[in-house]
Amino acid sequence: MVVFSSLLIGSITILVFYIIRIKRRLARDISDRKQSEQREQTRNHVLELLAHGAPLATILEAIVRGVEQEQPAMLCSILLLDNEGKHLLTGAAPSLPDFYNAAIDGIEIGIGAGSCGTAAFTGQRVIVEDVQTHPYWAPYKELADRAGLGACWSEPIRSASGKVLGTFAIYHHQAHQPTDDEIRLIEQAANLAEIALGRSHADQALKESEKLLSDILENVTAYIYMKDTQGRYLFANRLLRERFDAPMEEIVGYDDNKFFDADTAASMRKDDLRVLQKGETLQTEETNLNLLTGVTDVFLSVKLPLRHEDGSIYALCGISTDISERKEVEEHMHHMAQYDALTHLPNRALFNDRLQQAIAAAQRNKAHLALMFIDLDKFKPVNDTYGHGVGDLLLKDVALRIQDCLRESDTAARIGGDEFVILLPTIETEQDARKVGEKILHALNQPFELAGHNLQISSSIGVAVYPKHGRDEKLLVKSADIAMYHAKKNGRNNVKIYQPGMQEISQ
Repeated sequence: MVVFSSLLIGSITILVFYIIRIKRRLARDISDRKQSEQREQTRNHVLELLAHGAPLATILEAIVRGVEQEQPAMLCSILLLDNEGKHLLTGAAPSLPDFYNAAIDGIEIGIGAGSCGTAAFTGQRVIVEDVQTHPYWAPYKELADRAGLGACWSEPIRSASGKVLGTFAIYHHQAHQPTDDEIRLIEQAANLAEIALGRSHADQALKESEKLLSDILENVTAYIYMKDTQGRYLFANRLLRERFDAPMEEIVGYDDNKFFDADTAASMRKDDLRVLQKGETLQTEETNLNLLTGVTDVFLSVKLPLRHEDGSIYALCGISTDISERKEVEEHMHHMAQYDALTHLPNRALFNDRLQQAIAAAQRNKAHLALMFIDLDKFKPVNDTYGHGVGDLLLKDVALRIQDCLRESDTAARIGGDEFVILLPTIETEQDARKVGEKILHALNQPFELAGHNLQISSSIGVAVYPKHGRDEKLLVKSADIAMYHAKKNGRNNVKIYQPGMQEISQ
């Protein structure tokens, strides 16, 4: 028993070292993942900062400056709710006067505490078009006048669970009423801030958990276990006992077949033997279904050999950290980087990548592909007449109808506004592409029933075929674009295949 205690103490020392290493490596690896190019420069920059683990203050300032660069008339700020949830602290406000930021820093939230204090208290957007006449700003009229502020709109920053984390505010020097686009802008900026704050809170939680490592056996926030050379459990910490929903006596002496499905148990045993027989230290990512609880999670696991003084291996130690939530965040950020936020179609960057791959494949196989440009006819009047909300609904339905006309191997993308592109990676003749174009044309000619409105639109479609109309991406895109504008010039609502005699039309 004394020998086993001595070995266990030595094992604990090794565990502390590896837990610290794996937690720091986990944070660094996730932070260093690169993000794909995005259509919106501000979002791309913010996600890049997130991926590289930039400080929270740097990320928040990038969000603020991104909005201000897009709308020079705006002055923006991000205020953060303190730990008690009662006061707002300055997170980023580089363009507001220092004296103003100093006066606002630490403001107590509540109804009537300006736009931001009220928004943080109620959890609702607050639009103050004129700070000199609005009752929420009565205590701050002199301060606002000195700072030259005429309007202030504030959007609460919420976590995924709905908890208010802070506020994103837009100021104007003069009284100003927000447009629908400006409302969307403040919502998007608040969403970006939520992602940054979520990452910061997760990192803070990691740092706090590291303080508990001295009490690793029962209080560490990781699954820790020991197995003998036969793969039978010798020890399971509190967290693992809770996951197995079993006391220690129902775990020790049993192998993984009791707790996992046969395939998972066999895979784990294979890794265990590399540690126990070859003395390797392994780091693996595991997706496990717990047979006792029915829960499936993703873990980052480290397995290392435990040795006697003579070097012989007597057991295996495993440390597993649940990264399920972080994997979901990564996948969400990856999706944001490659897909259009409104229609969920691929964006320009992802489409260009697929087009390049398709051209390379067609070149190798001496095959043909088609590129189609689609522009909705008279889409602007829909926005002007019914508002951008209805316009957005229309774009979503257009995307669905286009996808219904395509094969699974084809790609549809939205590249901006009411412009869509289609990639048909394999076709036999030009007429194959024309048939698809006419199918889309017909689909978009059918009435749209949206928000109580009956809408009728059409489209102009230009088609270019590889290699006839271009042997590289640039020339093929140009040919499809020219064909599309010829379709518009010829009365709209038609499909044009590029012809060498077509001239480029001024847009």
